[in-house]
Amino acid sequence: MSLPHWQYFLSIEEDLLRCSRYVEFEKSNFSTYSVEFARIIVAASAEFDSVAKILCKAINPGANPQSINAYHPIITSKYPRFLEYTILVPSMKLEFQPWKEWTDSAGPGWWSKGYNKIKHERDKHFAAANLENALNSVAGLLTGIAYLYDATYGEIPKLNLASAPKLLEPHDNPDAPNQSAVWWSCEVWK
Repeated sequence: MSLPHWQYFLSIEEDLLRCSRYVEFEKSNFSTYSVEFARIIVAASAEFDSVAKILCKAINPGANPQSINAYHPIITSKYPRFLEYTILVPSMKLEFQPWKEWTDSAGPGWWSKGYNKIKHERDKHFAAANLENALNSVAGLLTGIAYLYDATYGEIPKLNLASAPKLLEPHDNPDAPNQSAVWWSCEVWK
């Protein structure tokens, strides 16, 4: 089984983890911005865009969504708890629900005021290339991949320890009894 989106995610996550050597991953530093965070946000968000298109096709083969707003009703029709999916950064005691604010008419703030502003108007909105948006964009990508693999394979493929994330992991939520905080053995919320 080929997992190209997973390998790309691991590469992006590794770049984000490397940033923790220079900026402490804590809420007081969430507004810290940099070129490296811009690169991570753009890469993770663009990859989510690709993953979401494939996920939408897996859910509804006749669908041809072309924007973040068009993905929302398709994804949430099959996975109503997608917006609640929680990603942890256990080593830094941080928790994210990257898609919590997503609606049919607007992406979450890190997407619309972060990724889109960085992508289209970086000269005016460079401060949007910040730690908080970087963490949310990578967590958002991890969420998308989890659901893509569930839709494509009926489960998240078992991964060995070497292929496990080093920074992020899904939250072990009591409402999702089959989900483990250990990525390589977890199942997606339904």
